[in-house]
Amino acid sequence: MKIHYLVTSLENGGAEFAIPSIVQSLERHGCTVEVIACEPRDMKAAPKLDAAHIPYTVMFDRRHNFIDYTKAYLKIIKKSRPDIIWTSLSGATIVGQFAGVMANIPVVSWKHSAAVRIYTQIFRKLSKLWIADSAVVEEFLNKRMKIPRSNILSWPLYFCSDILPVRSYWDGTRPLHLGSMGRLKEQKNYSVLIDAIYKFLQKNPDFKRRLKVSISGTGPLQPMLQEKINRLSLQDNFTLMGYVEDTEAYLSSLDVYIQPSTFEGMCLAAHEAMAAGLPVIASPVGELAYSVINGQTGFLLSGNIEEGIVESLESIFQKPYLVKQYGQNAQKFVAEKFSLKKFDAASLRIVTKIKKEILKI
Repeated sequence: MKIHYLVTSLENGGAEFAIPSIVQSLERHGCTVEVIACEPRDMKAAPKLDAAHIPYTVMFDRRHNFIDYTKAYLKIIKKSRPDIIWTSLSGATIVGQFAGVMANIPVVSWKHSAAVRIYTQIFRKLSKLWIADSAVVEEFLNKRMKIPRSNILSWPLYFCSDILPVRSYWDGTRPLHLGSMGRLKEQKNYSVLIDAIYKFLQKNPDFKRRLKVSISGTGPLQPMLQEKINRLSLQDNFTLMGYVEDTEAYLSSLDVYIQPSTFEGMCLAAHEAMAAGLPVIASPVGELAYSVINGQTGFLLSGNIEEGIVESLESIFQKPYLVKQYGQNAQKFVAEKFSLKKFDAASLRIVTKIKKEILKI
């Protein structure tokens, strides 16, 4: 079975970073996969494809419109016709859906978060099968987007490939390093994180020299977030690190991971942090609502996110042993729930359904 894996861009993001694992799993089930991106953006995902020896095509060197993408992709189809167009992210999905109609090729589409653009909702029936990257997204596809259960399968985008050794668990004697990885966009809610850190230090001024917070990532909100850090005089506590290539080294420098997002799908970064033995503070969105078990693998924020972060940090400083306890539980949890065997089993279910019910082979 030949698949065109059509993605909006190769920018820094969980959906893009998961492409090598997805392609390799599909290839283990006998599929041939061509990766095609509509536009480059920051191209941070490209090195991961290169390292996995997965070739890719970027149709344009800058942002264009839907019509241009569709025309360019139809030319690719004429030269190399696939059995299935598999789309990832909203921009690529609408391009793939319309190209699929015009070329009479079935479309399979990822859904990576419990949020939807209006055009994705309107044209949802143009995709024969929807793939949810987490249990929460699967529910969203059915309940909110009104897609029948028979047209949805779930494939969690993460598998625990490596259990990283923990540098040393925080015991309360050195400064606590709290960190996060993500695009500096509204969804990640980093402005609220800054507010929470400010409030925590106002309530607990003795911890001013005992807390360091960093965010690995770039994005459009970087100037605004830095201005806020400066305005609240948090420069000694808060660092925007920009894009960090070596995520394993970054995670190994942390004591606790935090993800205060307003919505997520799988959230690869938080699960990678758990594999690194870190307890996680997170809002109950996407798969995090299931993986971050309050009082076991971390702190699940409920109600007011800002207040929840403050309370979680107060608990950690009052009981430093929780960092090791929750971190070890988190590492064990992801190793058991997100194994490569389960990852491949999910992709096999999808490949089997496509062949039997869509391609009729």
